[in-house]
Amino acid sequence: MIKLNRTSEYGLIALRHINRKRVTDPTGVTSAREIADTYGLPFEITAKTLQRLKDKGLIHSAQGARGGYTLQRLLEEVTLAEFIEMMEGPASIVQCAGAGMDGKSSGSCEYSTRCEIQSLMAQLNQRMIGFLSEIRLAELAQATPALVEKQH
Repeated sequence: MIKLNRTSEYGLIALRHINRKRVTDPTGVTSAREIADTYGLPFEITAKTLQRLKDKGLIHSAQGARGGYTLQRLLEEVTLAEFIEMMEGPASIVQCAGAGMDGKSSGSCEYSTRCEIQSLMAQLNQRMIGFLSEIRLAELAQATPALVEKQH
């Protein structure tokens, strides 16, 4: 099963918040405290998540009393597949199919010499990555809860 970890969830929450703020106040910055308090998230994990997003080049930080975070890349430029790989490493259906966006396998299996579904799993994994690559973070940032519920 593919499941986002908490860091990825907090990252999406933070990116959505920062993006919303950018729309209403293009010069405004967002602090880790603001995000944590707004959504009831643990401050330390939120701060570490923001640092990771900064290290991956998605957001920029400004130091000082009026410091905080702003978007470094527009969310229209970042796919969900790219985001997941940044936050969690290569997405995969099964370990042996764990190919990143570069197509290189990151996993192996003790049964690989006799496995009859290895190529099937690799194809399925590539289709999943293709699907996730069609979703831009901007779509997730703009989606309303009612819209998301209707799509399921």
